[in-house]
Amino acid sequence: MLGHSFKIYNASAGSGKTHTLTKEYLKTILSPNHSFSQILAVTFTNKAVNEMKERILKSLYEFSTTRSDDKASIMFNDLCGELGIDRETLRQKARTTLKLILHNYGFFDISTIDKFNHRLIRTFARDLKIAQNFEVVLDTDLLLFEAVDNLLEKVGQDKILTQVLIEFALSKIDEDKSWDISFDLCKIGKLLFNETNFGHLDYLGEKKINDFIALREIIQGKIKKHKRDLIANANESLSMIQENGLTHGDFKSGYFPKFMTKIANGDFNLDFSAGWKQHFDTGPLYIKSCPEHIKSIIDGLHPRFSVIFTNIRETYNQALFLANIHQNLVPLTVLNAIQEEVKSLQEERSQLSISEFNTLISNEIKNQPAPFIYERLGEKYRYYLIDEFQDTSELQWSNLVPLVGNALESEDDQGGKGSLFLVGDAKQAIYRWRGGNAEQFLDLVSGNTNPFVIQPEIHNLPSNYRSHETVIKFNNDFFTATSPLLNNQPYKELFEQGNQQKTNTKKGGYVQIAFLEDEEGQDLDLLYCEEVLSTIDKVRAQGFSFNDISILVRDNKHGYILADYLTENKIPVISPDSLLVANDRKVRFLIDLLHFSSQPDDMEAGYNILYYLVGEHNNEHSLIGSNLHNLGDFLVKEYDFRLSDFKNMSVYDGLELAIKKFDLIKDSDAYITFLLDVVLEVEQKEGNGIVTFLSYWDRKKNKHSIAAPNNLDAVKIMSIHKSKGLEFPIVIFPYANSNIYKEIDPKLWLAVDQDQYNGFKEVLINKKKEVIDYNENAAMAYEEEQHMLELDAFNILYVALTRAERALFIISLKDTKAIKSSRKTHYSDVFIDYLKNKQLWSDTETIYSFGSLENTAPLSKNGSIEKSVPYQYTNKENPSFKIMTNAGMLWGTAQEEAILQGNLIHYILGLIKVREDVDSVFGDLERKGMVANKAIPTLKKKIMAVITDDALKQFFSKGSIVMNEQEIITENGEMLRPDRLVISNNSATIIDYKTGKRSNTHEKQLNTYAQVLERMGYIIENKIIVYINKDVIIEYI
Repeated sequence: MLGHSFKIYNASAGSGKTHTLTKEYLKTILSPNHSFSQILAVTFTNKAVNEMKERILKSLYEFSTTRSDDKASIMFNDLCGELGIDRETLRQKARTTLKLILHNYGFFDISTIDKFNHRLIRTFARDLKIAQNFEVVLDTDLLLFEAVDNLLEKVGQDKILTQVLIEFALSKIDEDKSWDISFDLCKIGKLLFNETNFGHLDYLGEKKINDFIALREIIQGKIKKHKRDLIANANESLSMIQENGLTHGDFKSGYFPKFMTKIANGDFNLDFSAGWKQHFDTGPLYIKSCPEHIKSIIDGLHPRFSVIFTNIRETYNQALFLANIHQNLVPLTVLNAIQEEVKSLQEERSQLSISEFNTLISNEIKNQPAPFIYERLGEKYRYYLIDEFQDTSELQWSNLVPLVGNALESEDDQGGKGSLFLVGDAKQAIYRWRGGNAEQFLDLVSGNTNPFVIQPEIHNLPSNYRSHETVIKFNNDFFTATSPLLNNQPYKELFEQGNQQKTNTKKGGYVQIAFLEDEEGQDLDLLYCEEVLSTIDKVRAQGFSFNDISILVRDNKHGYILADYLTENKIPVISPDSLLVANDRKVRFLIDLLHFSSQPDDMEAGYNILYYLVGEHNNEHSLIGSNLHNLGDFLVKEYDFRLSDFKNMSVYDGLELAIKKFDLIKDSDAYITFLLDVVLEVEQKEGNGIVTFLSYWDRKKNKHSIAAPNNLDAVKIMSIHKSKGLEFPIVIFPYANSNIYKEIDPKLWLAVDQDQYNGFKEVLINKKKEVIDYNENAAMAYEEEQHMLELDAFNILYVALTRAERALFIISLKDTKAIKSSRKTHYSDVFIDYLKNKQLWSDTETIYSFGSLENTAPLSKNGSIEKSVPYQYTNKENPSFKIMTNAGMLWGTAQEEAILQGNLIHYILGLIKVREDVDSVFGDLERKGMVANKAIPTLKKKIMAVITDDALKQFFSKGSIVMNEQEIITENGEMLRPDRLVISNNSATIIDYKTGKRSNTHEKQLNTYAQVLERMGYIIENKIIVYINKDVIIEYI
């Protein structure tokens, strides 16, 4: 029996979520009258998709091979009990189902929600009025950049738009900022691709530029009025002081009259944080020693002063509010125009950004009782599994509700209903910035919201199967103890009540919190790096491998710093920085070549090119200095590389030429291969040309990384976000002192009175502390955002601290100022608060440990054994076509192959000057595709038989001048080309290679070479013919 049709599982870290999902999936497909093709399982990442598919297939295979007398897995026995069937029946069902899935794999529907939406939109492209062959745009930054460029090109054509943009540029100059407004427009344009803004932007889309201009004029008018009111209020207070015979000295430190004078003089840079301002209504305005009659006068005026002061504060806050609106108004004014440019580019290229998927579907199903795009799918899918629900956006969920609701609330032909199995953990919701909504999951679990008639059955997965006992108990205790620091009650309860995981059979474990001393003048980055290195040494001393260790950072820049430091200290590292294509030396060299070829006066690129080429030379500085201004000649002379040829090729062909000429790839190179893939993609999508590619590369170089193998013996460095869903034996969490409330250019949408704001019902403002003083609505919005920041910070911390299996090392900062403060703004404050709560804190201690670090059974696996794939040149200069000769056709296949092999050996010997060249020559031939990998051993054996022969080996040693196939022009203009000349002290040895039978013409040819060389002044020491057939025969003439 399937049981309840709507289940929600609360799955904390390491609680066996994937196991539970797999079991529920298997339970569904192994039930009577249930087909796997009727199930849609949706998760968050491709990695999770692959893991779930793998587990399901492995389980089915295991079930199908489990005999009645075998010891079955726990899941096998559980399913027998829950489905009410015997072992043999389950075995047969599993076997049949596995066969069906493998033969109908396309119906095995486990995917990410984006992939599901993509397939849905492509299926109904015609109905949705979009191109059926549309291209999905994952990276919208480049699209936005082009749209803004196109918009700015229209300056001078559209009068109103031109006026708005010029005024915006001038206002930036007045604020001592760059007049370049493209950055601001790109920044505001990002709102177009952020799902959390879509509802607000839909409303603004109805507004025209003139509506925004009118609103701006209204706001400017209000700001001017507020400034006049401020001055009038200040002047009134100053007049009252003067009329009553008072002086500035009669007031406590002269604060009040000085403040009013400042305002009266038009200085509106005001601050209301001072103590006397905070208690203006109740505090005295004079000192105790003030004469009684003066006290009496001031006391009498104080009520009116209080009214004026309150008016000034409220008016000033309103002016700040209006100025904040005004600051975002011009970019918002042209947002619709930017969106039109984006749409134009997408239509021109048949593109659709992935961020539009949810909106496109939402717009189609809105207000439709039976959305047509779901009609066919509703018949296909009856059972739904949704993983990582806490990261599902509101729009994604609202789009799925009609589809799922149809399955839950209707019956099929057999009278059966569909089901929904939903898994999530609000404590691991760390993707709010891309639409994820923890509150959505909390509301479903608590029963506050439910879009279906059927009530959910709530389950909690109680145990942690990932970590060892000490790690689990520490996290249970830590998050429960620190939960009161959250100022939102539901968020507080989430960590207070929902964080008590049971332990498993893994005993032991270790947790350490280290605090660095924050002393003035110290390099904190260096301190963190040194502590991380010390921790790695400590872990290694216990027998752990490098690949047991993962370093988690919240900010990628910290990952780069750590990677550089650890690499310098001989620690093998895999990090986003180490895998970045743009950071590879050879890639940088190729990019510099592109820069220099397009701009020959780019001395920086020229210097970088020379530094790469001669960087290992003892006289590198003199070589660079002497060749920097004639770099082109240097490249031709030393490498036979002509910048003119390079520049006239496509970027792809040019780079391949450079790779060949500079011998950049000895065997294989993932970075260069990736670069060429990027070049090819850019040329196909954006056109050829060095400038086009470099423009793309400058904007996107930091987003291209190669994928690293999983089992390399190296320390992994990754962001906390990337670590979600993963587990590691040892986790090091440095820089554990993030600001809980830190944001980058945060914005707020605030509701306003339409009658006062030209029909606008909401405005966009910058989020800053002053917002709480604007009005009650603004204060509530600000506090709600702050509470969300607290939850997000705790969630990120929860993810970081729950990745460890055996040991967790936290490296934070001992901020003495923050220790004394009651406000907790950084992670270090949270750790210190916990230690104080447990009465463990000491001002003199810097290390706090729990449990013991032991390695009784190493978890590390052997590093993966890799076989590099040789790079293949396309070799356009010498295409590797196989040409069938007439002679070969006459003699037949065997003779043809013999002739071809003889020619190839002849060619290879022409590339070899000394014996040490053999390996590099064969490597080069393999990369160029001229020699198949399987043919190399035979060819190399034949070549070595020639150059190691006792009679010839002296002529393949270092110390002589060797000229292979050197052309000689005689007095009669005849051109001769001996295969090999070896010259030493004016004596010459001539070597010629031949295949086939001996002939008198061979001897005659060698004598001709000798006569010409003698006339050139050389003494002929040896004349040698080498016959290369099945055996090698050497003949001296």
